[in-house]
Amino acid sequence: MATAKQTKRAPAKGSSTYENDKKRARRQIAAVLTFAAAVFLLFLVFIKGQNVWSIMHNFLFGLFGVCTYIWPFLLGYVAIMTALDKPIGKTGTKVWQSAVLIVLICAAVDIIRDSGIDAPFGEYIVSAYNTGIGNVGGGFFGALAGWPIYHLFGRTGAIITIILLIFIFFMLVTGMTLIMFFKYITRPVTSTAKSAEEAYMRHVQEMEEEMEDEAPQKARFNIDVPLGDDDGKAKSGFKKAVGKLKIGDKVSSIEEQENEALERQTEIIKSHAQSIGEKADSGMTPPPKTIEEIIEGSDKSKAEEKPPFEVPEGAGVIMEKEGSHYRMPPVTLLNKTKKTARADTTAELKHNADKLVDVLRSFGVETRIIDISRGPTVTRYELQPSAGVKISKITGLADDIALNLAAAGVRIEAPIPNKPAVGIEVPNKQTDIVGIRELIDSAAFRDAKSKLTVVLGKDITGSIVLADLAKMPHLLIAGATGSGKSVCVNSMIISLLYKATPDEVKLLMIDPKQVELGVYNGIPHMIVPVVTDPRRAAGALGWAVTEMLRRYKLFSDNGVRNMDGYNEMAEISDDMEKLPHIVIIIDELADLMMAAPNEVEDSICRLAQMARAAGMHLVIATQRPSVDVITGIIKANIPSRIALTVAQQVDSRTILDMGGAEKLLGRGDMLFYPVGMSKPKRVQGCFVTDKEIESIVDFVKTSGESEYDEGVMQEIERQTVAEKSKGGGAQEGETDAMFEAAVDVVVDAGQAATSLLQRKLKLGYARAARIVDEMEQRGIVGPSEGSKPRKVLISKQQWMEMKARSSDMPEDV
Repeated sequence: MATAKQTKRAPAKGSSTYENDKKRARRQIAAVLTFAAAVFLLFLVFIKGQNVWSIMHNFLFGLFGVCTYIWPFLLGYVAIMTALDKPIGKTGTKVWQSAVLIVLICAAVDIIRDSGIDAPFGEYIVSAYNTGIGNVGGGFFGALAGWPIYHLFGRTGAIITIILLIFIFFMLVTGMTLIMFFKYITRPVTSTAKSAEEAYMRHVQEMEEEMEDEAPQKARFNIDVPLGDDDGKAKSGFKKAVGKLKIGDKVSSIEEQENEALERQTEIIKSHAQSIGEKADSGMTPPPKTIEEIIEGSDKSKAEEKPPFEVPEGAGVIMEKEGSHYRMPPVTLLNKTKKTARADTTAELKHNADKLVDVLRSFGVETRIIDISRGPTVTRYELQPSAGVKISKITGLADDIALNLAAAGVRIEAPIPNKPAVGIEVPNKQTDIVGIRELIDSAAFRDAKSKLTVVLGKDITGSIVLADLAKMPHLLIAGATGSGKSVCVNSMIISLLYKATPDEVKLLMIDPKQVELGVYNGIPHMIVPVVTDPRRAAGALGWAVTEMLRRYKLFSDNGVRNMDGYNEMAEISDDMEKLPHIVIIIDELADLMMAAPNEVEDSICRLAQMARAAGMHLVIATQRPSVDVITGIIKANIPSRIALTVAQQVDSRTILDMGGAEKLLGRGDMLFYPVGMSKPKRVQGCFVTDKEIESIVDFVKTSGESEYDEGVMQEIERQTVAEKSKGGGAQEGETDAMFEAAVDVVVDAGQAATSLLQRKLKLGYARAARIVDEMEQRGIVGPSEGSKPRKVLISKQQWMEMKARSSDMPEDV
């Protein structure tokens, strides 16, 4: 009979996890038994007792002498480390290593005691056992190990030898490395040096702040320093400013005061740079291999990052444009970020790094930490997996990692662009606030040449993140309520006020919620007051399309391809006027899409497709990133996106075409995905308060008068009337008396059908069908699907908001 061929079955997919669970269970059993032995020895050592208990007590002290007291505590340490799953080795190995350590300590006690050790070996052992019962000496094992070492090396050599052996076995039992030991014993010195360095840095910072406060008092005049221009223009602007002073010989004294202030700050910065250089030259450190060296290296690199010398804050910059007199707001209107006193984070970083490696190892994934980057809100641990490890195996463990780290959630970036590593982003226990002042006052923002440069925040490495609206060229911002969307929009507007004059950038703001952008009414950058009515918003977007087409006609007539070429020609010609950039900011797209979906979508799509070359850019924000608001056509034409915290992964995919935004922490935590970038970048958005916004707006209003364009306002009204005439009769003049009741019925039912309205409201077929068609025109229900009921596109809460808005709206709207 032929024997059937037996093939070896492949191991099950979860076999490695099962084996790890069995090992963990065995370790826990060993920990319990070891801890029970430690407790038993604790009572046996400190309680003499009677009968058999007394015999055991005396026998134990006879064996180990005074070192018997060490046994329960050493076993307790091994048991606790084993229960906590600390990487100290096998429990049995640690127990016998502990026994050898105690024997060596007993021998050290006998050698140092030097009482009768010159006696013969047999007599000395018996004597040591008897004296050990009386809690004297090292007992039987102390004599057994100490007598030969003493007679081999003499008393001095024996003491040196026994101390070295004790040190070796102590490190074996505790699992401590030589580097960790030296760091532990040198910790007081390093902490003292670190506190001295921090005190020095605080002193330098206080001196710099004093110099900044003194600078405006010494030279209270305004210098025309165009940001981002070349050297020739800067020099000519400076000459004009000096000419305006009209103070004759006093100019030289003012220049001397400026030079003195400059020299004092330069000396401070040079001395600090020299101290840093001396520390760097004092010793060359090898490439970081251990976690401690990685943490120290990242902290050192952050400490060495210092901003370059900055223009004094109090000196406002005056921009002269053909008789206009506009002053850029000074940075002193913004609050300095209060740096919270944070404890040393090295222990937290090391604990999380060790835990990450251990957790991944427990699932059969071998990795090693190669870098750690601590940002304002999250820390990224960069792990390099071993050869043969699939990235998908790591990304699938996100929830398990969050559970073991007791974190709110982790995000895994696999792989990190241009690095052979996987990034695991873990929330910090103590977060830092990123103030807008440190971004506005940075050299990166000040040196940016584009007038449409805006600040966003800081990335995961602590670097400043800027964005250029001219390169985006349009931006979509989406996030749930409370995620920081409005703060992000406000920080962009404040950036534009600090970067550009009204002749360079104009703003068209649309705010259907009527509470977010109204504070900016009256600033000279505004083309028209903030548009709050959804119908007038559609008209404003229609005007923007008309303006875009007008600009293209100008370009065509003058033989140029874009706004930059036209403005270069306008500088030469007296008959041509330079065109400003126009930034259109829509704070809540969902409200506009409910009020006038067709008109809004058409205008946004035309602007997104063609407006870049005309110098017009869209910034669209919404708190409802659903497909009926961010339609496929809108999304296809707006390439740059910012995703803040969303409720579910489907919303993240609507914004970014990938998941990840649902794992953000809120309060400005965002994923920035500009055009041209392969993966989104995690950024902690900057924070600007309402008081800061009001201060800047008041300053801008006083430095430049608002001149609303009457022609633009009339064109918007004309566009609004035209949009109403297209579909206003069906939605307002001919609204059925039962329309609201019918919407209540379909919203409650979750579906819409003519037969449903006939049954619930006792209507005829024709009238019910007309009401359903009107619901479709208003975007309340979806299109017909044959015999199936229509889908309801709005929730009950949205319907209640629509009713409240229509009741508050004037009759002529």
